[in-house]
Amino acid sequence: MTTYPAGANEPITRAEPLREAVYLRIVARISAGEYAPGAPLTEAGLSRTLQVSRTPVREALLRLQAEGVLQSALARGFTVRPLVRRDAAELYPVLAALEALAVRTITALDPATTQRLRTTLGELEECADPVRRWQLDTEWHTTIAAAAGNRHLLGMLTQLRTNLSRYELTYMREVKHRAEVDHEHRKVLTALTAGDFGHAAALLEAHWHDGMHTILDWLGGPD
Repeated sequence: MTTYPAGANEPITRAEPLREAVYLRIVARISAGEYAPGAPLTEAGLSRTLQVSRTPVREALLRLQAEGVLQSALARGFTVRPLVRRDAAELYPVLAALEALAVRTITALDPATTQRLRTTLGELEECADPVRRWQLDTEWHTTIAAAAGNRHLLGMLTQLRTNLSRYELTYMREVKHRAEVDHEHRKVLTALTAGDFGHAAALLEAHWHDGMHTILDWLGGPD
């Protein structure tokens, strides 16, 4: 059974900006693992699924192609890009640097944010479902980055996570052991709670580099 993020499977309401809503629904479905690497996505099929015209669907697919999530397939619309070792090796360091930058610019964490981080991490540590784990992990990292208050930086991080979701979800489905990752999260949370944002940034950067090497080892192939 596919686990969807909140709102991913709900009809688009008139109150929502249509272009952005269609884009976000498709992203949510990719992030939920419904469309695996190599899976085809067509304007006609998504238009029926989302119950919208083909124009906003086409715009969303072209946007995701420009962001590196999809690739054009002649006579078949688009497909989710396959897992490419070089892409992972190039994207993870960018994600690490940007999230570390966000954390270094945090001036303070309010109690509500701190509690949300604790609650999300606690649920993440107890979760065995790979899709839900990825959703919780994304929520946890997004909460940290959002505390910097930089909307443009948060947007870039969100785009990178969407792109890398293909790697992380596939890996999480095949590899169940996550204790070391949870331990790294706990160390980051301890630094954040203590207000040591410089140390938290360094821990997060190391965390993403460790994740990159894990994914690259799992993918195999030449260095």
